Amino acid sequence: MSIPAPQSLDHGIHLIPVPLPYKSPPWVNVYAVESNGGLLLIDCGTDWEPGREAIRQGFADLGLEESAVHTLVVSHLHPDHVGMSARLVSDWGCRFVMHERAAKLVDRYNDSPGYMNRLVKIGSVHGIPDSATNAATHVERPDYMPLLEPPDFLVGDGDTIDLGDGRSLHVVHTPGHEPAHICLRDSRTGILFSGDHILPRISPVIMYDLDLGDVLGDYLGSLQRLIAMDLGVTYPAHGTLIDQGGERARQILLHHDRRLLDMAELVRSEDTTAWNVMLKSFRPNLDPLQSRLAFLETISHLEHLRLTGRIRDEERNGKVIYRA
Repeated sequence: MSIPAPQSLDHGIHLIPVPLPYKSPPWVNVYAVESNGGLLLIDCGTDWEPGREAIRQGFADLGLEESAVHTLVVSHLHPDHVGMSARLVSDWGCRFVMHERAAKLVDRYNDSPGYMNRLVKIGSVHGIPDSATNAATHVERPDYMPLLEPPDFLVGDGDTIDLGDGRSLHVVHTPGHEPAHICLRDSRTGILFSGDHILPRISPVIMYDLDLGDVLGDYLGSLQRLIAMDLGVTYPAHGTLIDQGGERARQILLHHDRRLLDMAELVRSEDTTAWNVMLKSFRPNLDPLQSRLAFLETISHLEHLRLTGRIRDEERNGKVIYRA
């Protein structure tokens, strides 16, 4: 898929699609918003040369000055959104803004061995074969994902980021895809910068992790909250712009309702592990990364079903078995 060209949107908002070192999604949408005193940037992509060049060229094509960026706001702690932040903050001297939960999660983001150890532990109790565990966990931290420093400016749900002339971005904390995820709503236009929370065509992966609780419940609750905001035009972090964000949020909610129903039925038909549920719920021949994400998403759904009383679990020979 070819990456779109940078474009200037209405209301002083500019869009720069920045390529990513993955097959999917192939790019992240970086937004530059005009404000008093310069520009505010939303998200930044991974730290690799094609991404850095896309930002440089995008600014040039749109007649913007990199030196005008005074603030970088990152929607959440995933490398395709935050990976280039340390470089841009150093190069531009801008402030680095994230949700207050990000400050407590940066160490977790930086700890690749700890992440791999958690994956091994999750896999061992949820039925993943040893061969799949080895393929999924023996991966070096990529160069495009450098270690991060905590953000130097923190925001909470309901805070505002001032753009001047009576205009601001309202912070909406939307955990689920990632605990520190935020959306930003433009007070002047009602446009929502939705990060990965609402995407066109695909649903963001909701990954189970130890000690993070009911991540799918968090995500569904955040979706319901945005639906109640009666969203119109929505600017996502990947893909094309969305005309009716509220309608798209309802579609994603239905997608998860169907997946929960399907997985609950699989568990009712036989006592089973999360790995076996994944094999029956997702398409075959997934690559190691896709398998890992599908596996973690399966557990997040099964744990939500368990925590809401729709299925139960028990331990058998060191494995978590889900049952009716």
